[in-house]
Amino acid sequence: MQATSIRLRAPGVSYQTRKVVLAAALAGVELSVSLQEDPEILSSLVPHGKSLVLEVQSASGSPFLIARSNVALRFLAENSPAAGLYGETLYEAGLVDQWLDFSFNSLETPAAVMHLPPDAQVPLAVKETARREVEGAVRVLDEALEKSTFLAGHKVTLADVGVFCALYDLVGVENAGSMSIALENFPGVLRWFLTLLHQPCFQHVSPGEADKMKRLQAKLPSVGSTRRKLAEGPLAENGNRRPSKAGIAGARATQASAAKSGPAGGGRSSTKPPLLPKDGPDSSLFDRRRTVIKQLLVERGEAAVGETVTIKGWVRTIRAGNKGALLFIELNDGSTALSMQAVLEADKTQGFAEATPASCGGVGASFSITGTLVRSPAEGQAVELHATVVEVLGKVYGGEDGGVGGKLYPLSKKAHSMEYLRCNAHLRARTRVTGSVMRVRHAMAYATHKFFNDRGFKYVHTPLITGADCEGAGEMFTVTTLLPEKGAPRLPIRPDGSIDYSQDFFGRRTSLTVSGQLNVETYACGLSDVYTFGPTFRAENSHTTRHLAEFWMIEPEIAFADLEMDMALAEDYLKYCVWYALRHNEEDLVLLEKVPGGEAGLRERLRNVLENPFVRITYTEAVATLEKDLAAEKVAFQVKPEWGCDLGSEHERYLTEQVYKRPVIVTNYPKDIKAFYMRLDEDGKTVSAMDILVPKIGEIIGGSQREERLDVLKARCREMGLEEAALWWYLDLRRYGSHKHAGFGLGFERLILFITGLENIRDVIPFPRFPAHAEF
Repeated sequence: MQATSIRLRAPGVSYQTRKVVLAAALAGVELSVSLQEDPEILSSLVPHGKSLVLEVQSASGSPFLIARSNVALRFLAENSPAAGLYGETLYEAGLVDQWLDFSFNSLETPAAVMHLPPDAQVPLAVKETARREVEGAVRVLDEALEKSTFLAGHKVTLADVGVFCALYDLVGVENAGSMSIALENFPGVLRWFLTLLHQPCFQHVSPGEADKMKRLQAKLPSVGSTRRKLAEGPLAENGNRRPSKAGIAGARATQASAAKSGPAGGGRSSTKPPLLPKDGPDSSLFDRRRTVIKQLLVERGEAAVGETVTIKGWVRTIRAGNKGALLFIELNDGSTALSMQAVLEADKTQGFAEATPASCGGVGASFSITGTLVRSPAEGQAVELHATVVEVLGKVYGGEDGGVGGKLYPLSKKAHSMEYLRCNAHLRARTRVTGSVMRVRHAMAYATHKFFNDRGFKYVHTPLITGADCEGAGEMFTVTTLLPEKGAPRLPIRPDGSIDYSQDFFGRRTSLTVSGQLNVETYACGLSDVYTFGPTFRAENSHTTRHLAEFWMIEPEIAFADLEMDMALAEDYLKYCVWYALRHNEEDLVLLEKVPGGEAGLRERLRNVLENPFVRITYTEAVATLEKDLAAEKVAFQVKPEWGCDLGSEHERYLTEQVYKRPVIVTNYPKDIKAFYMRLDEDGKTVSAMDILVPKIGEIIGGSQREERLDVLKARCREMGLEEAALWWYLDLRRYGSHKHAGFGLGFERLILFITGLENIRDVIPFPRFPAHAEF
């Protein structure tokens, strides 16, 4: 609907009216404002209209009225889509909605309690609780703004408008006292707040408040001064500065003295122990004594100009200039894909002579460089370091005679094949590609634990040595102490010629685990929702780019759950990992798009996964689609798809890349191609199993509802030739308090392949293990 006129009617200025006025200005909408309206008249016009009413007149007829500020914001944004206030993608639009809800629930609602007048007779304790809730919300906001200029995307959106206006009165000049929020304790929020304050539209956030805005700008500290204060020591939960190390030591001495003397009067103290700090102990002993390069290049940029810092790392490139009077060194410390350029001048840099390639060995040497950060004239980097002191920490001894030099240093050349780097796995962490991949791997491991922990799952450590074969494949590495050494007796043999493992360390045959699923299921039957994340082993003589002998598996198990819940959790988890990588590893993904052989549309592919629901089809439907397209000569397969046979990688990728162009969940596989523990469907032919297939990889997750019926499970064991005696403990779970439960498994390295766009699984694990390769 195209509005011909829009009028804001309200009893006075409030954070709600500010939001609407600001959104209208950013949208380029002409808005008339009336701020002396009778609240009772407004509420008679439309329910909940006491605070404000947005009156929208269109050419088609009578006006319609909007009474909620966030609804008004959304209308203004959608009425002017070119302004981009709702973000530029569906993902950003979702972020906008989340932040608007966050603003209302976590800032506006408790803030209203904080600012109730004295005649409301609200206890101070209630107001203090509300203040703590707001402070906690601002802390969440500070974490979100640690790496982002704006809340959703790369420009101002409704998310910034809503949260800014909710905070405005909490930090305003007229709002001093115990009920205010000190932004100097939250540098990310402060930087964002000051950035918005300097936007023209924000300087006139509401009629007649320009002077207040100027006073607010003058009152707020600079980001630099805030960071310096925070560097003096972390904040306690109440916002006060935590004591210095000397202060802590003194306090400890006082406490020790008090402990010796005991409570006054010699009696037992009745006071409760003090509450523990929310964010960890006050102690902060660890000090890197250097500045991490990522903080300077990614997180702070030009805000760090003028500061004196020390960085340490390894030389990526080194070149001389001005006839040897200058050195340009790219130093990388592994914290980011980006390298800091340091400029060394012979007459201004202490230690210059030792830093020359002839003295240090060049690429690969480790340096400590102290200097001042200045704006960089080069494109693509915000700052560079003008060195005052350089120290060579470790030279490169790669000369032909074992002396200083780079000729024999394995990474001396600028470019190396992935195969070459696998042969030098002990050094490849220094390369750009491997560095980015390992940072993504770290991020995905952290995201995995955070995802499950935030949803109440417990992390269970399942054994690596096991007597059970979860998959029934038999391709397991045997663990034994019976191998005879030179001159030792022969292996103990049974009458039938088999090895007598009763003489072995564990008194039975044991192997390295192929999965932690059976073990983690036992804990799901007592702790409810659990997961395991650890190494697994397969003795498959496979040389493909998708198989390893040692890899990591993530295996959650959900109590009281069916296949639908299992699929929902798996889709949520995979999307969370994609979101986390896009949010926290952008510079690594950019690099992986640009390197030779990298995937040019990597981030676009990942966003497609994030922004679209996964397709759900049955195995029978999948096979029918493949057979139909094969018959129509739309595709040619090396292996013809047939019902009853497992889908191959070519089939899986065709479904995800050509048919649906997004991830696909295939369900209800034939029972004969799936494991014994998967729940038998009512038709007796299929099981309640699911595989998630993704573009580029194929299957990335496999899961099922577990068979909870003892008689059916025992029958399945007999069908598959498994001995019940070996699984007595697993069958016990069905004897004692059986219940529906479900879970899935994800190969961690396949996840990293999917996120990074690399082609070979051996390049996404630090030290790959595969047939005939167990070096390092």
